[in-house]
Amino acid sequence: MTNRGLASIANLFALFAGGALIAMMLHINLDVAMRYIFSAPFANTIEIVSTYYIVAIVFLPLALVEVLDAHISVEIVAQLLPRRAAQLLIACVAIVSAVYFGAFTWRSLEDALQKYAAGEIALGNSQITVWPTRFYLPIGCGALVLVLLHKAWRLFAGDDSVLERSADHHLAD
Repeated sequence: MTNRGLASIANLFALFAGGALIAMMLHINLDVAMRYIFSAPFANTIEIVSTYYIVAIVFLPLALVEVLDAHISVEIVAQLLPRRAAQLLIACVAIVSAVYFGAFTWRSLEDALQKYAAGEIALGNSQITVWPTRFYLPIGCGALVLVLLHKAWRLFAGDDSVLERSADHHLAD
């Protein structure tokens, strides 16, 4: 998959997470207004916020953060190395990270499928179906794995453009 394709997928997931953030903000504000103005709060606000919104907001944008090279990093060793050695080190770190997040993706997908089969629900003031939110983890982490593998491949090939922090550059490739 090309850098443009990965950036498009990452942007789509981040857009969905942004929508979840806006929906969460509106939901909570309406709940507070309903509670204090009409003494009629929405049912299950805490369960919906913690299972639907928060999980999407945290996991779906992971790939975009990596595309933008915006994860927190400490480059004490890499900045002392020659340029090519630093590229290779970062590529190796990307591979190790891809293996870790690949395992996390696999395990969270197994969990999501189990919760789907069981029809997982959360109990608050009433029942709400929560199994669909279990798929946010493997989707977000799976996209991150693809970005990490692509980054490592490009770095091993000697192309360090994936390390530039400009969003415009990554989206134009």
